Amino acid sequence: MKTGIGAMGMYFFKFDKEDKISPPSNVNVMGLYSTNKSYFIALMGKLFWSEDINRANFATGVGNVNNNFLYSINGDDVRLVFTENRKFVTLEYSRKILGEFYLGVLYLGTQTSYAFNNGTDEENDFAEDFFKENGITDNFVSSVGLNISYDTRDYVYYPSRGLMFSIRPKFNTEWLGSHNNYTDTDFEAAYFVPLSSDKVLGFALGGDFATGDVPFDGYQNYGVRNNLRGYQAGKYKGKHMIAAQAEYRWRFYKRWGAVAFAGAGSVWGNDEEEEAFDRKLLPSAGLGMRFMVSREKRINLRLDYAFGIDGNQGLYFGVKEAF
Repeated sequence: MKTGIGAMGMYFFKFDKEDKISPPSNVNVMGLYSTNKSYFIALMGKLFWSEDINRANFATGVGNVNNNFLYSINGDDVRLVFTENRKFVTLEYSRKILGEFYLGVLYLGTQTSYAFNNGTDEENDFAEDFFKENGITDNFVSSVGLNISYDTRDYVYYPSRGLMFSIRPKFNTEWLGSHNNYTDTDFEAAYFVPLSSDKVLGFALGGDFATGDVPFDGYQNYGVRNNLRGYQAGKYKGKHMIAAQAEYRWRFYKRWGAVAFAGAGSVWGNDEEEEAFDRKLLPSAGLGMRFMVSREKRINLRLDYAFGIDGNQGLYFGVKEAF
């Protein structure tokens, strides 16, 4: 997407002001526009109530991403230029059932269409032929699933101690309107260790595995959801993905902080062009700055620079932590 600029508005609130256990709920709206005419607009929220017994997430939005990826195939540089137009909705509800365990249900729906008019005539023709040869077409995926999670973090927005993990099997079926029948299971885990009052060490593990008639749009995109910073989202993709990282967080002066992070991951299982899309090892490392915009809610603005291999790198400005 080259260089993008956007804005986000966030509103924090509590359903019950007497509730001292539930974290603040939040609703936010964001928009982004980039120099290659890509855009993204979304409305999202995280809700907590009844002393954190109930949790809910929702998100909906539209995006138009003009991809321009450079690959090396059989020793030759190949550029794949195409546009993804995407509309999505996510709904999820979880309830605490035993101790710190939660059980939830969810729905995910994504409509994706492709266009080939953002490059040169040669690039557009190559990308369109590539998609046709590999049977990649406009697609709708629609799934219901479960969320089994465990959470002992002391605070969801800026944890200093505790463990969190979740596993979400999702079933994409034609009776829900999905164009393909397949199962997609994602998981994530994070563990935080306090080193002192102003230093925290965090570890994260995440991934996704898909089986069945998995469409191109159902593949895992390396670099999304902050699995690992420093890679173009969508350049490397496959049915299966895993990534692990560690981050050192230091609040060195009043509201100011710094982080250092590193990790590695892999993505594989692409039926189209394995040499381009698959990668057995994708390491990443970087540094970042933090500014605590809300002391009461411990919400940070973050600015991170990360780099990977094969010339991949990225500069990220956002709200809240990467994990």
